[in-house]
Amino acid sequence: MKNLILVLVVITTFSSSLIAQTKKELKEQKAIEYYEKIKALVNSKVFVFDAVWISTTRGRRINIASGSNSIAVVQDSTKAAMQFFGEVNSIRFSGNEGVAFNNIMYDYQVKFNDKKKNILVSYRVKNKSENYNVSMTITKSGNTYVDVYSNVKRNVTYDGKVSAIKIE
Repeated sequence: MKNLILVLVVITTFSSSLIAQTKKELKEQKAIEYYEKIKALVNSKVFVFDAVWISTTRGRRINIASGSNSIAVVQDSTKAAMQFFGEVNSIRFSGNEGVAFNNIMYDYQVKFNDKKKNILVSYRVKNKSENYNVSMTITKSGNTYVDVYSNVKRNVTYDGKVSAIKIE
């Protein structure tokens, strides 16, 4: 009887370690597959960033999920309509718009860090009164942090997700 219990304990121990290893491997495999999908999405240059949070330079973090706050990238153009909570640096500021542009991108660059499984996308864009530098850091899970630098306003950081968009 003692031998039977010992054999059952040994079998249970080995089988649980095999199952745990398999779950870990499956989780890693899913993360790799998702990262590859995100890479393909960024390479297609047809994606949208939807913001959920905004963080200002003064340390304020505001939930903006209820509004329509997005940045779309479609080939060589980009369009943004984002809320802005922060400071204006220039007297030339000519309106109460947030971060808004709809124009051609310049200096579009993508850097893949396959070891850390993150992606850095950066570009410049202009609207009628401002110049923006946009920097997106996309993690392996799709979480995205967007830093927007303006020649008129203080920089802000948006947190959200990237996803595919359909060209209409």
